[in-house]
Amino acid sequence: MIVPLHSVYAQSKTTTHAFSLKSLINHLLWHPLSETMRHSDSSVKNEIAADIFMISDENKIGPVIRELLSTIIRNSRKGRIHIRAERFRDIIILEIEDQSNYNGYALDYSIRSIESLARSVGGTISIKGQQQLETTITFSFPDRTEITAYEC
Repeated sequence: MIVPLHSVYAQSKTTTHAFSLKSLINHLLWHPLSETMRHSDSSVKNEIAADIFMISDENKIGPVIRELLSTIIRNSRKGRIHIRAERFRDIIILEIEDQSNYNGYALDYSIRSIESLARSVGGTISIKGQQQLETTITFSFPDRTEITAYEC
């Protein structure tokens, strides 16, 4: 039996709630990461669809995404960064593409240091093209898209 979400939230003791991934990214870009963005002189475009909502613990997923974005922006110089996301059932795939001239080895090393944080939320990070002018970093993580009465 599936119960309405508002009933589950009233009974739940965690910080799990529905939130927009696009809004989370926008908040991170304009608050904790705004100074980092200014120093990198890069443009960041959040292309995540407004209808990608997550039911997850924002306090666990948010720090991973913040560290990932911070690392990418810090290693970008006059780059063009595009952020996209897709949902495949209960998996969210966040893709960040950076088109800039930077040190790919430094970015790769910095991203690898975030992998344990990503694993702590059940996620994985992959990097493609780190030795080229265009690099794509992917963070895949599970999302609870349906909460049942049995989980309360």
